[in-house]
Amino acid sequence: MHRSIALFVITIFITLTASSLPRFATRQGAKCQACHINPTGKGMRNAFGSTYGREELTMATYKEQTDIEDYSQALNNFVTIGMDYRTLYYYREQTSTSSFFQMQGDLFLDLRLNKKFRIYFNKGLYNGFEVFGLAKVLPMDGYLKIGNFIPAYGLKMDDHNLFIRGGAFFPANPDIAGYPGGLGFGQGAEDTGVEIGFNPSIFSVNIGLFNGRKGGLTGTAGTKTKAVAVRADANIQTDILNFNIGGSLYNLPTPGGPGKTQIAGAFGVFSLYNNLTLQGEYDILTTYNATKNKEVTGNVLYTELNYLLSSGIDLKLGYEFYDPNSDLKDGSVSRYTIGAEFFPLTGVEVRPLYRINQEKPTERSNNEIQVLFHFFL
Repeated sequence: MHRSIALFVITIFITLTASSLPRFATRQGAKCQACHINPTGKGMRNAFGSTYGREELTMATYKEQTDIEDYSQALNNFVTIGMDYRTLYYYREQTSTSSFFQMQGDLFLDLRLNKKFRIYFNKGLYNGFEVFGLAKVLPMDGYLKIGNFIPAYGLKMDDHNLFIRGGAFFPANPDIAGYPGGLGFGQGAEDTGVEIGFNPSIFSVNIGLFNGRKGGLTGTAGTKTKAVAVRADANIQTDILNFNIGGSLYNLPTPGGPGKTQIAGAFGVFSLYNNLTLQGEYDILTTYNATKNKEVTGNVLYTELNYLLSSGIDLKLGYEFYDPNSDLKDGSVSRYTIGAEFFPLTGVEVRPLYRINQEKPTERSNNEIQVLFHFFL
């Protein structure tokens, strides 16, 4: 463990001397759709989001020497491209092994058919994909979206290892291996359905109806049950504090059987003077356990504190708690994350993280080092 901590500190030191996400939106007092083609966030950035990523996130050291003049992602007046590429290096203390993992390689296309309707396409390296039609035709700056996409729920974070997304890639506690690894809204959680949204003033409301089965082709098996996802938030901006608060609900009856999958939670992002940002989410997860023949309730907590040290350098401290079954005294996991995000060049991010895993009932030496290399267009 001491060697792991030392390696992490060295990584931070070297990067320092070498000199969207919810918190970015809240720092600017903006909504997700201000930066992304998808009104609920994640994925391809629009013109403003691309400009923000190039002008505001990057260290100023090498901008003049490296930035491209007259940069544009638009191929013409109706076709725009984008990309997110993430390679992860990780070290596992439990097995004393390390590896490189190709975490993401998504290509985005935005096809404008007319002034009101567009087609959005996102294809990754693996089985996940998003494709939907988006019509900005409803009142109150509203929209209609139909296709295959991730339901709007909670904070859309880009780290799919978080328990509020897909859950840890390596289970931190074998005692909970039989339970859901997380809330299930990470990469590969796309579902086919329809969603409407409204954005009156400082508020945003999204309501979706889905098949309730992840992946586009699985929707060919029709059932009477459908999943409903509801998300609402308020975005408030002042001279000192910007904040976004809201809540989400996801409900899916078990097809052909008793019980349901239901997730309900609240979230918030608070930004002080546009550089100190606290974000968090708390959810209650109810699932049907066929072995026990009853519904099992658990809870998930995620918090993260970020401090913008200077342009291009974000320090972070995070805490997560996951208890898949509140009826049991054991089986919970706590995870502490220490790290930073560096944007040394336009379109380039390096994110070193050290994660401390603590579980009940047995403590294990299973801490992790992760270094994420992210390139985006």
